[in-house]
Amino acid sequence: MKNILSIKNLIVRFYTYEGIVKALDGVNLDIREGETLGLVGETGCGKSVTSLSVLALVPPPGKIEGGNVILQTEDGSFDLLNQDEKFLRSIRGREISMIFQEPRAALNPVYSVENQIAEVLLQHRRKEFCKSALEQIENDLSKGSYKDFIYKFERKIYQKMLDNPNSFSLRILSRIPIMRRYQRRSKTEAKKEVIRILREMKLADPERVAEMYPHELSSGMAQRVVIAMALGCSPYLLIADEPTTNLDVTIQAQILQLIGELKEKFESSVLYITHDLGVIAELCDRVAVMYAGNVCEIADVFEIFKKPLHPYTQALLESIPRPGEKFSSIEGEVPGLVNPPPGCRFNPRCPKAMELCTLKKPMLTEAEKDHFVMCHLYSGSSK
Repeated sequence: MKNILSIKNLIVRFYTYEGIVKALDGVNLDIREGETLGLVGETGCGKSVTSLSVLALVPPPGKIEGGNVILQTEDGSFDLLNQDEKFLRSIRGREISMIFQEPRAALNPVYSVENQIAEVLLQHRRKEFCKSALEQIENDLSKGSYKDFIYKFERKIYQKMLDNPNSFSLRILSRIPIMRRYQRRSKTEAKKEVIRILREMKLADPERVAEMYPHELSSGMAQRVVIAMALGCSPYLLIADEPTTNLDVTIQAQILQLIGELKEKFESSVLYITHDLGVIAELCDRVAVMYAGNVCEIADVFEIFKKPLHPYTQALLESIPRPGEKFSSIEGEVPGLVNPPPGCRFNPRCPKAMELCTLKKPMLTEAEKDHFVMCHLYSGSSK
């Protein structure tokens, strides 16, 4: 199975008044075609920063200071960290989409649901809607009407949009109010598509929902709208950053089921970010465990729960409350990333730590088939 996205030695720093925060320290991660990869770890370990780095959206004062993010598409292979903003804008929402952690923060309060989803569609699928509009215009012209001169003018506009949708002259014309009425056909087509997508999100009365504003939506409805925006262009990769946060248990289950169904329908790969191991067990094919800016273990989801190898993964699973069993917490505290521990960042809390762990950072090693661990116990360095 080929990799659709490869993250190699990703380094991200945040330059703050307290010092340089070493948020990501050489992250390596592969996402395969058609799989759901779970990215799990404690709050502040770098999960969200990793996802934002994929889209080159790390907020200031953060800087991506090293590494590669290789995207494989039908058009070829691209290192997203070496592309200009114009190229990245064409990728975001089309090849890679993201469901952000807080849906209401991702929605503009002054625009309707229809306008916000249609904006994504018109950005990446404008040619498709222009072709449909041209077919309608040709059909109207064949009937013969006193409006033929208007239809011919519309045809010129749509032909120009089809040939060069991002031309400077079109951008100027689109700002003139009277010219916008001649683009109504593509917007009508986009509205039909918006309603179809909302119906796929299992929203009752999608026509009414399309006319609503974010403040009129419940939390579950807002999350479905954000998912609709993310999946509107059938992306190769969907990044879901804790999409069920702050939702009640029933709605969480519905959203998780919806993501699973839509992933199969659109044949997308999914990077699912969470701190909930129960969700990981239910939804994911493989799991990557993060700790303090490093990916410390990657394996099949069954292998992780059956035979965790990294001491942090073992401690994480042991800390899950179980009926009739003693609760076990991880000793110590998560290290500050301004001055992280030398060597392995887990060594101050690790029950198996050796002197070598404080001197040298371990490499991500394939300890067993398709089971990778960042630990000196399996790298051979401890021998």
